[in-house]
Amino acid sequence: MRRCTSADAPYDEEDVPRVAERLDVSGRVLVQAPDGLKGIAREVADVLEGRGCEVVLDAGRVFGACDVTLGLVEGVDCLVHIGHYPIPSVERRLRELGVRTFFLPTRGRKGVEEWMVEEAAEVLRSLGVDRVDLCATGQHVHELGRVAEVLEREGIRARVGRGDSERVPVPGLVLGCNFSCLGGRPVVIVCSGRFHPLGARLRTGRPVVQIDPVRGVVDPESLEEEVRRVLAVRLSKVREFDPGEGVEVVGSTCLGQRREDVLEALGGPRWEVRYLSEDVLRAVRCEQCVYCGCPRVPVDESARFRRWVVLNPAEAALALGGGGEYRLDEIPTDPSVLRALRGLRDGRGGSAADGVPGAGPGPAAR
Repeated sequence: MRRCTSADAPYDEEDVPRVAERLDVSGRVLVQAPDGLKGIAREVADVLEGRGCEVVLDAGRVFGACDVTLGLVEGVDCLVHIGHYPIPSVERRLRELGVRTFFLPTRGRKGVEEWMVEEAAEVLRSLGVDRVDLCATGQHVHELGRVAEVLEREGIRARVGRGDSERVPVPGLVLGCNFSCLGGRPVVIVCSGRFHPLGARLRTGRPVVQIDPVRGVVDPESLEEEVRRVLAVRLSKVREFDPGEGVEVVGSTCLGQRREDVLEALGGPRWEVRYLSEDVLRAVRCEQCVYCGCPRVPVDESARFRRWVVLNPAEAALALGGGGEYRLDEIPTDPSVLRALRGLRDGRGGSAADGVPGAGPGPAAR
C-alpha cells in the first residue's frame, strides 16, 4: 500500500494501527504524527517493531505532510505519516531519496450532519448567494460529495475544484499554504477552527461560510471580525518594515516548506530552521526578518513575535512594491511576489513607509 490509495482512506483514528499491520515496510521506519495523534503513532510503532522494523518516532511538532526534513529521513528506509494527505512534490522528493512513503490520513472524530448543511444554505440565501466553491480540510474532504448533494437540493450549486497538482492530491482539499482549489465564488468550507476559513477569506476576498462539525455553522460576521483584526496587525507590521535597517532571511529545513524561488530572489546568506521561534530570533540578533518557510507562521503566530517585524514573502513584497492589496502568501509563490523581492536583493526597494499607505486593505477587507 502506497500513499493513501486504499478505498477506506481517510481512516478512523482507532483503525490506524490495524492499517499499519498491512503496510509493506521494512528496515528503519520513521513514524510521524501531529500532537493530537502521537498516542496513535506510538501504537503504530509497537506494531511495526513487532514485525521486525527498527522504529524512530518524530517527537517534533507536525502540522502537515510538509514537516519532513532531510535530517529526519537520513538513514531511513520508510516513512509512515499519520493524519494528513500527501503533498505530491514532497512525496516525489522522498522517493528520489530512496525513502518509501506511506501517508495515512485520518478523518475527523465528528462528521457533518445534514441540518448543518441546510443551515449553511439558509445563510447563503440570506447573502444572495446561489453558487459556491466547496472545500474542506483533510479530516473532512471525504464528506464533500454528500455536502454538495444537500446544497444542490437546497438550491445552491457547489463546485469542488482541483487544486495545484504539486501540492494538493485530492479535489476540494485546502492546506494552510494552498487554497488553489478555490475560484472566484463565495466559499463553503468544512473544517474545525478558524485557521483555514481565515485563509480562504484572505485568498478570495469573498464571503466564507464555515460548517464546523463540532460547532455547527459559524456566523460569517465573526470571521469578518477576525479578518479585520488580522489585517490591522499585519498591515501595521508591513508599515514598520524598513529594509534600510537590515533584514535577515530565515528559511525552513522542511521539504514541503523549502521555497528555493524565494530564497533565490532574496539572495545573500540565510538562516535555516525547522521551526521559527522567539529563541531563534534572539539568537540571530535580528529585529526584522523575511520568513521563507510556512507562510502562515508570521500571520497566525504574530502574538509570539510582537517585538520583531517578521513578514512572509508576500508581505515583504507589499512593503517593497509601492502599493497594492494585502494578499495571502501561498506555496507556490506568486511571480509578482518574486519580482518585488528581487528589489530587496538589488537594493531597489524603498521603505515600507513609501509603499504601503496607498495600499488598500486588500480584497479580504472589502
